[in-house]
Amino acid sequence: MTRQIEERARSRAGIPPDFQRVRARLWLAILAIAVLTAAWMRLAGLALDPGSALAPALTCLGLELLATVYSTRRPEPAFAVTLSGLAQVIAFSACAGLLSYAAAATGGPLWDQTFHDLDQSLGLDWTAYLHVLNERPDLGFALSLAYQSLMLQVILLVVLLGFTGRLRALRDFVLAYMIAGLTTVLISGLMPATEMFVHLGLRPEDFPGVDPTAAYVHLAHLTGLRDGTLRVVSLSHVEGIITFPSFHAALGTLFARYLWMSRVTRWPGLALNAMLIAATPIDGGHYFVDVGAGILIAVAAMASIGVARRLAGARRMPVATPGVLGAHPV
Repeated sequence: MTRQIEERARSRAGIPPDFQRVRARLWLAILAIAVLTAAWMRLAGLALDPGSALAPALTCLGLELLATVYSTRRPEPAFAVTLSGLAQVIAFSACAGLLSYAAAATGGPLWDQTFHDLDQSLGLDWTAYLHVLNERPDLGFALSLAYQSLMLQVILLVVLLGFTGRLRALRDFVLAYMIAGLTTVLISGLMPATEMFVHLGLRPEDFPGVDPTAAYVHLAHLTGLRDGTLRVVSLSHVEGIITFPSFHAALGTLFARYLWMSRVTRWPGLALNAMLIAATPIDGGHYFVDVGAGILIAVAAMASIGVARRLAGARRMPVATPGVLGAHPV
């Protein structure tokens, strides 16, 4: 506890000395992903609606300009790191969404039957779970609200970490978000699937007590990408078309971990994200193995950052203990 207080006090004292270096490295990583996305989209015969990229691009530019002001002319570490983190999350999310479309357009045979068989071999009965929530609409509604909190939690978590002085944790979260997102997209390209409702041929009237938010909304885009009828992608209408692994489950795990750092958000964050993960099989139409894979990816992303930090520390003198990517220890 004393160490955490000291770290927050140091963060308020001034801009982390490596802020610009870490910031540049994260943007270089996003640029590399953007180049990969552009190349993959070209290979898949997809084009981006340029007008749809204007709003996120201007938003990122504005946030980074403000971060520059608050890191140079008017030093405010919480503002600088938070604003830059928000810009990086927005830019990466846009690239990852487009990359998921390119991966889906070039994907091979669907893996739905394999994932369904894996669920059954593990004794996980998806239809029984659907019936439980169908008979308890209040519980299903609560889980749906948690499921829909994903993007709001991303923004609030970045702001919370920044304005409570957990600047290293903020940059770790952004990096973990990027690692988990990129891994999820790449795996989905190798192992594409529709989702459980479609695989079982279920219709809304089969479960009147449940209103899954993402059960069918992605299907037109996924089908269009695979049969070649969808060739222009708009960032204004990008859907979550990934089934395996579940990015919702991955993010729910990351949220729970980083919200745990604050006494105020510790237990509410754990409860909310336990509900988010519990909602994923129905609201997202995911197989249970999708959820498990998403959780494992999040754990691996966080573990890789920890290993990188320890290796970086081992290469330096004992007095210098930078974080991952050369991050300052605040």
